[in-house]
Amino acid sequence: MATEAQILANRRNAQKSTGPRTTEGKAAVSQNAVKHGFSAHQDVISSESQAEFDFYREQMLDELAPASPMESMLAERIVSLSWRLKRATRIQNQTIDALNARNTSGPLARLTQSLSNTPTSTFELALGRLAIKDFSDARVLERLLMYERRIEHSLYKTLLEFQRLYLVKRLNPGGETPFNYKL
Repeated sequence: MATEAQILANRRNAQKSTGPRTTEGKAAVSQNAVKHGFSAHQDVISSESQAEFDFYREQMLDELAPASPMESMLAERIVSLSWRLKRATRIQNQTIDALNARNTSGPLARLTQSLSNTPTSTFELALGRLAIKDFSDARVLERLLMYERRIEHSLYKTLLEFQRLYLVKRLNPGGETPFNYKL
């Protein structure tokens, strides 16, 4: 149990540490917990291109063509989930390559080296190495597949809801009320 002097010293020290004050500092520390980006609150993580995401988002929204606020919300969710699913595939590939790069004497490493003339750069394996580090090497591929399945399940569920809403609105224009529709 802490003494009264320790408690007072702790309170004084806590007053000195108030966190970042600038907008840039706050933006930087908001990324502290982002490791692999499967549960990121934003769609684009630091190792991805915002321009590439914006282009992808625009294409997806053009194809989905949401016509109501509810459809727009579902369409945005579909874009986000499908982007994260693409990230999951990229991380899995990089993780396998990073694990393979560690084991240069195994049969998979020899096969990869014989098929590829160019060595993989450190940057290309960054997400894979982050995933290995984050999962502490323990069943890393199983965990990646678990994340992928969860994202995929959410994506398909959202797609089905979008399609259902789309069909209801087209079959019964003007007759439905929000959240009160049935097929």
